[in-house]
Amino acid sequence: MSIRYRLPGLLADGRFHSGEELAKALGVSRAAIWKQLRKFDELGLEIHAVRGRGYRLAVPFEPLEVSVIQQHLSTSLSQRIEHLEVQREVDSTSDVLKRMPPPVAPQGINVCLAEWQSAGRGRRGRRWISPYGTNLYLSLACMLEDGVLQSGGLSLAVAVAVRRTLQKLGIDGLGLKWPNDIYLNGNKLAGILLDLSGESGGNYQVIIGIGINLRMPEGAGAEIDQPWSDLRHNKLQLQRNRLAGKLLDDLVKVIEIFSRQGLEAFAEEWQRYDIAAGLPVDLQTGQQESIRGVARGVDPHGALLIEQDGRIQTFHAGEISVRLAG
Repeated sequence: MSIRYRLPGLLADGRFHSGEELAKALGVSRAAIWKQLRKFDELGLEIHAVRGRGYRLAVPFEPLEVSVIQQHLSTSLSQRIEHLEVQREVDSTSDVLKRMPPPVAPQGINVCLAEWQSAGRGRRGRRWISPYGTNLYLSLACMLEDGVLQSGGLSLAVAVAVRRTLQKLGIDGLGLKWPNDIYLNGNKLAGILLDLSGESGGNYQVIIGIGINLRMPEGAGAEIDQPWSDLRHNKLQLQRNRLAGKLLDDLVKVIEIFSRQGLEAFAEEWQRYDIAAGLPVDLQTGQQESIRGVARGVDPHGALLIEQDGRIQTFHAGEISVRLAG
């Protein structure tokens, strides 16, 4: 591993470390350390330098490790994972899985996590801000039958899985926003992006990309173009490796149930945490002016229901975005 990534690992504890100490640990000069520290902003990291004390990260982090993540996986899931990797730097975790061969076994799974994404993607071409080490960037690839996907609503079921994991780890105030966002106290905490590849009538490789804001540095957060939230001020400081393992377990369980029962199995849970239900909303379809109405939940296929003048209309995933109207 190059000094570019070894150095953040040494500073991950959030304590002060002298330039001499860091240089000795990495076998380089103090000038080389200073040169790398000046490039930390490229990774979305903020560094504090204090004369006589050294350097420390503004936001400490727990480095991701495959062996530690595996400790938090159920035995049944561990047996199904064909490939699990942690990368220091990627374009996006989903793109890494796209370039890999799909899982071989029908129930096989590939997983990629990263400390930093240079080209993380959100919905409708938006950039997913992905500073080094402070959040969770995870993608999972699995094979699903065409008929399962045609039933609709997979992204909603995945959002339910993410909310479940966070709640079980002690996070309160979570809500769901159509079609696949998780909110914390009214602001976006996590997002989901699905990528499909395959042939109609056969099996598809489904790549599920998930980003969760844990301790977003202020500088990186300033680049986000919508209200956002993270867990920095939550009393529970989640361990990233534990979160990754528990999330994978819940995600695979939800996918298995969805494959057999469709969105119906999660309809009641989605409705319970739907932050838009019964509220005035504006919809942007990208094809016409915004549509105003009252959100009335989702249909059995995951389409958003909007009431206008007493008439219910449906809007499907991938066609519109929704935002709460003031």
